[in-house]
Amino acid sequence: MLSNVSLPSYWVLFLRILAATLGGYIVAALFSVAALGLPLDIMMSLRIGMMGSFIIWAGVATWSFITPSLIRLWGAIGLAACGLLLVVSYGIH
Repeated sequence: MLSNVSLPSYWVLFLRILAATLGGYIVAALFSVAALGLPLDIMMSLRIGMMGSFIIWAGVATWSFITPSLIRLWGAIGLAACGLLLVVSYGIH
C-alpha cells in the first residue's frame, strides 16, 4: 500500500502538523457553521456548534498523529470538509 510515503521525516512531520492545525480548523469551522442549520433555537445551535468544534478540532489534531497513513489522514479531512461544506451550502431544513 501507500502507507509508507517516501518523504523525509521532517516533511511527514510538517504535513501532520499542518493537518492538525489547518485541517482541524477547517473541519471545526465548517461544523460550527453547519450546526446553525439545526432545527433548534439559535442559541442552542450556537452552543452545539461551539462545543462541537472544540471536540472536533481536538479529535482531528489527535488523530493526525495517531494514524500511520498520510493519504488516509488527508483523505478523511477532505471528505469531512466536503461533506460539511455540502451541509452548509444546502442546509438541513
